Amino acid sequence: MPDLATIGSALSSIKIATDIVKFLRGSDLSLERAELKLKLADLLSSLADAKIELIEVQETLAGKDKKIAELEDAFHKKDSLVRQYDAYYTADENGKPTGVPYCLRCWENDHRQR
Repeated sequence: MPDLATIGSALSSIKIATDIVKFLRGSDLSLERAELKLKLADLLSSLADAKIELIEVQETLAGKDKKIAELEDAFHKKDSLVRQYDAYYTADENGKPTGVPYCLRCWENDHRQR
């Protein structure tokens, strides 16, 4: 799972790519063709590394957004369920349990109505 180190690594790759571009822009015309190809290969490699790391960060953020949505949904449903014996039930307008039972463990541990 990407963390601050991954983000730092991605930013480092982007900085390296930027430095290579500045070097190429500032070099004179006498730059050997082989050096140019080497610098362009380094640039491509740095940009590919940055892209991969940023995709990992994007996936992590999407996963966190999904988890937040699930927890918000569970929070809103919290008041609509009442516990009776070893299960949860949907509460009617009087607060009495009604309908099919929901798994006690599933609700208390995973916040899912099953």
